[in-house]
Amino acid sequence: MEEDTNGLDKFMSIDKFISELIGFHEQIKQLKASEVHHKLQVATLQESLNQYQTVIDHLSQKVFLKDKNFRYLLANENYARSLGVSPQQICGKTDHDFLPFETAEQSLNEDREVLEKGVPAEHEESHTREGGGRVERVVKSPVKNVSGETAGILGIFWDITDLRAREEELGKRFAELTRHLDVRTDELREIQGRIQSQEAECRRLQEKLKNLEGLYGILFENTGTAVAVIEDNRMISRVNTEFEKISGYSRAEVEGARNWNEFIRDGRPENTGESAPGPVPGMRVVKFMDRQNRERTVSMAACPIPDTHQIMVSLTDITKYQQAREELNRIMRQFMEIMVEMERGVKNLDG
Repeated sequence: MEEDTNGLDKFMSIDKFISELIGFHEQIKQLKASEVHHKLQVATLQESLNQYQTVIDHLSQKVFLKDKNFRYLLANENYARSLGVSPQQICGKTDHDFLPFETAEQSLNEDREVLEKGVPAEHEESHTREGGGRVERVVKSPVKNVSGETAGILGIFWDITDLRAREEELGKRFAELTRHLDVRTDELREIQGRIQSQEAECRRLQEKLKNLEGLYGILFENTGTAVAVIEDNRMISRVNTEFEKISGYSRAEVEGARNWNEFIRDGRPENTGESAPGPVPGMRVVKFMDRQNRERTVSMAACPIPDTHQIMVSLTDITKYQQAREELNRIMRQFMEIMVEMERGVKNLDG
């Protein structure tokens, strides 16, 4: 449309163009009415009119010009073709000469409204022709003469079928994208809901773990025995207060700083024929070396901590019990020796 308009601008502005056309027609009518036959002037005017006709015939739009009585002054080839006539057959006629009554009346009513309001009017029309439906944008504008009076109507028809088809296609694509976006949005909401549920469950488990850790700490400190946590490299990662007491070391001196083998003599049990303590699950009696290198006899229970490579070891100092046991064994041996001596004495008396 811009290219056609630019082509028309090479001759003159549309207002000047229309005003001159109307002026030429008026002059021709006046010359004919007054029977003043100035053939040269008529020929000159007709030549100018033919030039303008040539210009508008090359426009891709359909163009017509009517006077204030709604009679055609001219039309280009495209417009005349749509009515099934030539441009020369249109001049002086009205829409009733070419269109069905109702269609003609509708067109004339639009023309009257444009003349009465003095402003352009625009609408779209759909037609079925050339084997398919076409859509046209119709603009009707009032045309004023040099005196400023409305002298006629200029009509221009643009074929916007392809434009509407592209808009429709874009609308379909937009609708499809919107549908996909809605689906993805619903999926995202569902995922967000699952994430929120998982986060809530995670917070609940973290709170539970925190409570369990607190309970574990309480139990760890209040078992009544010395407790240590041994890593898979045999380093001690955690001890309780009772372990501090039995070992003579502070917690800071042991945790992450000392190896379990430093506290168990040769890593071997007391000479009871039992296997080495490890530490491994089960109960063992082993020799424990404290900070002053004093040897203690302890009962050791070890068990793995689930889902880790750690082992928890519980130690009970049985040194005094072991000493009492040894003292009892010594007394029992002495008693047995006395009994043997008494039995020998009795035998000697009998002899």
